[in-house]
Amino acid sequence: MESTNDYRPVSPLAVAALSAGACSAVALVTRFAWVVPLGGVALAVAALAEVGRPGAARAGRLLALAGLALSLGFGGQAVTTAVVDRWILRHRAVTAAGIWIDAVREGRSPEALGVSAAALLRTPRGPGEERPEGVEERLARFAALEPVQAVATCRGTRPRVTAAVPLGTDDGAWAVRASLEGCETGGTIRLIVLPKMVTSGKARVERWTIAAVDLEKESVD
Repeated sequence: MESTNDYRPVSPLAVAALSAGACSAVALVTRFAWVVPLGGVALAVAALAEVGRPGAARAGRLLALAGLALSLGFGGQAVTTAVVDRWILRHRAVTAAGIWIDAVREGRSPEALGVSAAALLRTPRGPGEERPEGVEERLARFAALEPVQAVATCRGTRPRVTAAVPLGTDDGAWAVRASLEGCETGGTIRLIVLPKMVTSGKARVERWTIAAVDLEKESVD
């Protein structure tokens, strides 16, 4: 008969580490769950320290290692996915801003207006002024915007993007800043760029539009 003196109960920490590692998959769904793989790693390390001591009264090294691997795997994948997604969104926001800026500075106002959201030209109107606008009227109002006039002076210089950050809003908007150094007005232009799903044929595609534009002039001491 085998002796039962070598029996060691499984460490609760090791079981908890394995459970946390399995639950770390939720980190792929939401960033709010990133704490789960972090907790799983902490539990696994604690479990390995407990069962790895000479003469340890509890077993569970394999469970702790499995939990550690799951926590690191799901946690690392979640972080990598978030970084890649952020890079892709930033690239799209900067590209959309660049298309708008180039269209304005090259005198292609209809194209610039085409990638602009309706809110860009939305202004308060009085009673009786709610009427459809013609294309020429919209283009005239667009060309009269101060930021548009500022970018239009950058004939020989392309504004350089200096920053692009997400606003953290539900609509996924980004703020893109571009320096007007070398242009007549100087200063910085700030564009609010946001994605919008539109129907193209039978498919739904993502289209980035310019929702707002502000001119941030340099302060003079």
